[in-house]
Amino acid sequence: MRTLKYSLVLLWMLASPLQAAGLSATAIEAYLETLPQVRALAEQLEAKGQGDFLKREIMPGTEHFDPHQRGVRALEQQAPDAHAELGRIVTASGFTSAGNWAQTGDRVVLAYGAVKVEAESPEILALAQSGASLDPAMLQMLSPEMRVQMQQAMTMAKAIAQVPAADKQMIRPYIARLDQAFEQ
Repeated sequence: MRTLKYSLVLLWMLASPLQAAGLSATAIEAYLETLPQVRALAEQLEAKGQGDFLKREIMPGTEHFDPHQRGVRALEQQAPDAHAELGRIVTASGFTSAGNWAQTGDRVVLAYGAVKVEAESPEILALAQSGASLDPAMLQMLSPEMRVQMQQAMTMAKAIAQVPAADKQMIRPYIARLDQAFEQ
């Protein structure tokens, strides 16, 4: 029984190398490694005229901040070949699936955003941490597009305010590389 228990634990560890509970250096490195190929895949979709649905999906939502995960779901539904290619790209870097890569990507972006906001706009973080919400009457005065943008900004701020300290600490050594990756 004891051997079976250890075997199952070992099997789980081998089967999910990047599914650790916290953000790890290995996961961040693997994510960074995938970005050039993922960007090239997105450019191929754009060249074929298939990029618009993806651009819409990766915009921050008004409920949850999960652009990588929404993008992967959109690929799966609307461009299965591209979804399969994304799976090949990310599994070659150690992820177990495109979904696993997307979860890590969202977590990396949130931790990155939290560190950047703490450094550049701490008042936004304080506002989000206070639990403040948008005044519904004020929102009604805005155009529909501006209303969505404000709701998206508040969703991002709330998500950033909830980033675990461990994730922020883990991402700090990668800020310059992420700056460069996200500027391209």
